[in-house]
Amino acid sequence: MPTANDLFVSIPIDGDSARISVACEQCADQPINRLLFGKFTEHLGRNIYNGMWAQILQNSSFADWSFFRQLWNWGKGHHRPDLPIEEILAAYDRGLACWWLPSGSAAATYAIDWTDPLNSATSQRVSVPAAAPESGVAQPLYLPVHRTRTYTATFGARGEVEALRISLVKGETWKVISETVIEGITADWQTFEAQLTLSDTALAPGELAEFRIDLIGGGQIWLDQVFLFPDDHLSGFDPDIVHLLKQSRLPLLRYPGGNFVSGYRWQDGVGPIDTRPVRANPAWAVVEPNHVGTDEFMSFCAAVGCEPMICVNAGNGTPREAAQWVEYCNGPPGTEFGSRRAENGHPEPYGVRYWEIGNEIYGGWQIGHCTPEEYAERYAAFRNAMLAVDPDLLIIANGQTLDWNKPLVERKGDQVRSLSLHTLIGGSAKEERDPEAVFRALMAYTTAYDRELQALAQQAAPTVADPRIAITELQVFTNVPHLPTNATQTESLFLAGIIHSSLRQGDLIEMITHSALVNHGGGLRKEREFAYPNPVHWISHLYGNLPTATAVRSVTETPSFSADIKGVASGDDFPLLDVVALRTIEGGRLILLVINRHPHAEVEAEIALSDFSPAPRASVQTIAGDSYMATNRRETPDAVHLETSEITVEGPSFRFSFRPHSVTAIDIAGTGGA
Repeated sequence: MPTANDLFVSIPIDGDSARISVACEQCADQPINRLLFGKFTEHLGRNIYNGMWAQILQNSSFADWSFFRQLWNWGKGHHRPDLPIEEILAAYDRGLACWWLPSGSAAATYAIDWTDPLNSATSQRVSVPAAAPESGVAQPLYLPVHRTRTYTATFGARGEVEALRISLVKGETWKVISETVIEGITADWQTFEAQLTLSDTALAPGELAEFRIDLIGGGQIWLDQVFLFPDDHLSGFDPDIVHLLKQSRLPLLRYPGGNFVSGYRWQDGVGPIDTRPVRANPAWAVVEPNHVGTDEFMSFCAAVGCEPMICVNAGNGTPREAAQWVEYCNGPPGTEFGSRRAENGHPEPYGVRYWEIGNEIYGGWQIGHCTPEEYAERYAAFRNAMLAVDPDLLIIANGQTLDWNKPLVERKGDQVRSLSLHTLIGGSAKEERDPEAVFRALMAYTTAYDRELQALAQQAAPTVADPRIAITELQVFTNVPHLPTNATQTESLFLAGIIHSSLRQGDLIEMITHSALVNHGGGLRKEREFAYPNPVHWISHLYGNLPTATAVRSVTETPSFSADIKGVASGDDFPLLDVVALRTIEGGRLILLVINRHPHAEVEAEIALSDFSPAPRASVQTIAGDSYMATNRRETPDAVHLETSEITVEGPSFRFSFRPHSVTAIDIAGTGGA
């Protein structure tokens, strides 16, 4: 069988056109690895909550303001720019919890109460004089009325009050559009449920509404654990998110971090939701209500149809905690933590195979940061404890640079199976003013990446048997609006380029979990309860839906380009066209995956096929947009999308023009002859 390097040949040439020669008789001995098309999700911003999780309200447990120490930046800066942040901050002076507003009379008084909460440490007290109008608490929000008109509110309440009115009102007119009256509140905590249904014309998609809980007839009440779910949620998750990921055939999802995991206590996130503590997110300046934990994550993966992967807390966590997490996930019901899982409604083990020991422990920003030598010892302790529970785990060490990896592979090489790698590129280009120069450098990087991967493999080879690399975070990391970012078409070409680079390494790269899932990195966005894809989602969709296939030899004679951005890529002769040719296991189809990295121009190519007799028509899928800076937005969610067409194939040699800044898949059926 040919080696990986034999299968992917690129030759720089002068001129504007290219030639792609495909030798179908020369193929790899294994199908391409579907785990190269995975994703990553983290408890960060609106990735989990108000992202993949369908519950709509924020701060449902009325957590103290100390949990929201960067509210202005997180709220107004880029997460909820359309909500009345000034009013929310002003509500603090009246004693309301963060994200909640007063409703009704100015005579109502409020306090965050630290005594006898239903959940965690605090509840919201509301006192209304008997003669005052109906008053209570409110929260501005958006509803997914494009999808459903029925919602269920659940909440804990105790106190002395005649009744509560649970309502939804329209934001501009403050007209009540749905309401339910709840009676039977006593001095003891009870959980109540209210059904709220909107008429077809009550509220338009993207239109501001407000959720209210008002006291009828005055009195005093304590509120806690207030949830508002759309009735079409899937095990608590947003069905639009689930649908988009299921359509893309997502193979693998990494969880729960990211920097978050280096301070995460997994046991906070299991058991009845009302008993789970509210914590400060250990890595990001937001609250962590622990509504989504291990069991919810497993339910999400089951709904999507993907394999779960867990990164354990090797920051301030312990080997014992990690081993207990393994037992909770994989242990039979007779074990201590397998029994706890069964008590929580999940008797069958989850069988999680992939476990990563720590996240970016090499970085000074990370909880539990340590030296490379210290990590080598820490890794071994975690690994041994986890394998003692389940010897079949596929463990990934926290790798990165040659210097960081050196003590690990030299001292513990016989205990290393796979090394992680985080590829977040473009931060050094933030001061650049020319977006095209940055685009070219990012495109060049995906070719130069081959050398980085090979150097890591060569370092590990003397001591690590058959080493693997797991790219567990990956994205364009410029984060400057005037430059190519992870929200632009550039990210599409960047991810496709890294996938192609990984395929060129044979079986060295065992997975890619691209950053990230929702409202984080490149993937899906959710605004005003409407989910839509970033351009890069269509790369995950295109590659994720590839049939089982093996790589076949391709020789690409292509024009080249130069790049020069310090910290990204510099040099000449980077190929404009990046080609992967595949032969399907069933049906004998040929699929050409071609990246055109030219920022403005088409590249015409002559395509020559050997040992393959093509059918006269072929299907084409293209991801391009009108620019490498093209983005999708809530108002224009399909600006960049997967375009389909057909072409005529005139025998084993034909011509095709690849659009600028595009990724194209040409799918050609065979006629059975050579």
